[in-house]
Amino acid sequence: MLARCLSASLLGIDARPVTVEVDLAPGLPGLQLVGLADTAIQESRERVRAALRNSGFRGPLVKVVVNLAPADLRKEGPCFDLPIALGLLIASGQLDSPCLQNLWSAGELGLDGRLRPCRGILAIACLAKSQGARGLLVAAEDAAEASLVKGLKVTAAASLKDLVNLLRAGDLVQTAARPQHQAPRDQCAGGERSAAPAPLNLPAQHLARQGLALAAAGSHHLLMVGPPGCGKTLLAQQLPALLPPLDDAEALEITRLHSIAGLPGRREGLMRQRPFRAPHHSASAAALLGGGANPKPGELSLAHGGVLFLDELGEFPRAVLDQLRQPLEEGVLMLSRARVRCAFPCRVTLVAATNPCPCGWHGDPRCRCSESQVKRYWQRMSGPLLDRMDLQLRLEAPAADSLRQVIEEHHGSIDKAPLPETIEAARHQMHQRNPNGCSNRDLTTADLKRHGAFKPETLASWEQVLKARRLSLRSGLKLLKVSRTIADLAGQGNVTVEHLATALCFRSFDAQIKG
Repeated sequence: MLARCLSASLLGIDARPVTVEVDLAPGLPGLQLVGLADTAIQESRERVRAALRNSGFRGPLVKVVVNLAPADLRKEGPCFDLPIALGLLIASGQLDSPCLQNLWSAGELGLDGRLRPCRGILAIACLAKSQGARGLLVAAEDAAEASLVKGLKVTAAASLKDLVNLLRAGDLVQTAARPQHQAPRDQCAGGERSAAPAPLNLPAQHLARQGLALAAAGSHHLLMVGPPGCGKTLLAQQLPALLPPLDDAEALEITRLHSIAGLPGRREGLMRQRPFRAPHHSASAAALLGGGANPKPGELSLAHGGVLFLDELGEFPRAVLDQLRQPLEEGVLMLSRARVRCAFPCRVTLVAATNPCPCGWHGDPRCRCSESQVKRYWQRMSGPLLDRMDLQLRLEAPAADSLRQVIEEHHGSIDKAPLPETIEAARHQMHQRNPNGCSNRDLTTADLKRHGAFKPETLASWEQVLKARRLSLRSGLKLLKVSRTIADLAGQGNVTVEHLATALCFRSFDAQIKG
């Protein structure tokens, strides 16, 4: 007897439909799996047999052939345990075939028949909804995540026996309410952060805080160069709190990415906090960008919609950093393998921090580095990558008297950075003016000409700057985009020479980098 059950396999950020076909035929007892199944699926033979037996069902005493169609699509993961078990029950007559009509299922089975969660359930639920599925059968732990897809009936159970009882009774009611948001939580560096540290309003950091506001308003990439302990990491950690809240479409896409990666805490509901990823400088190219035979998202894609913080930029291998150039420009990372090609979104705000030299004290009497050592240190970061950094800041260590002012809470004479309300107003102005509501960082040359509102004297001064500093075309256009963001933060429609001059303050390190 032949039975069919619907499921899906992950491919990049999407899921592909898979039909699980189970056939019982005369012959020696055994279960054969075909259809380009990986090791985890091949091992499901033992899990399914034990789960059926320990759940009170009859195991197959004949030859069983399980086909995962289409046969030319590679499948991986234990999510096919549940559809294989259900197909066996139908083929052996222990469950009626109409019970699974147009029902999708995904889940791992324990030896005792318990249903366990699997990664990427949100992508599978989205595909099931688009294919007009009658419902989706999942483990109890996956019910909240699958319920994020509106209009899809999700049935969850703790064990295979409980699920079969629900199918026999025809009771496919929604078993989990759709969560509206994800509760804040703290995680280690490399994950999301629930709240930014309280800012240190030091006078020496006024330009840095203004650069942080520009990065938050216009999504500009930021490079901070300074000695150890000057506040680079602390400033970067404050950026997510300045970004606008996620809308439903962004939250669903980010939650889907984290679900495919199988990150802990993803089943708590829809993510409402912008991610903050801080990979260590020893991370490989596959960890940073993603990869594998069946590609999974890396740190770059996991920071989609949020902040990617590369601390100690000079310690990253140059070959790894150079692979960031195209994704940062296009906002999409294309991963090609021998059999698959997939795209991962990676629209991030990159914040990088590095020391000015190997010892970190360049320009200070404590510096022990020779000029050749400093030059070799900066050669780890290629010119094209540094050219993509919209904002380049040189930070200095705060003076002792300013630290005392912070401890004593004497904030009256300390300059303040733009408030989050000002940043939100600037982003609203961009959304109303720019094509498709994009940020200033993503404006094209034609968009700058049409919507930039640059005064003639501003463009004349800009041409002089290009000639005097010998900036590349990309650097020159980024200078105009930052000028546009400065005008938006000031609430002004036209970009003046003063805005351009302020933008030049954030390219002050450019000449030193090239030198």
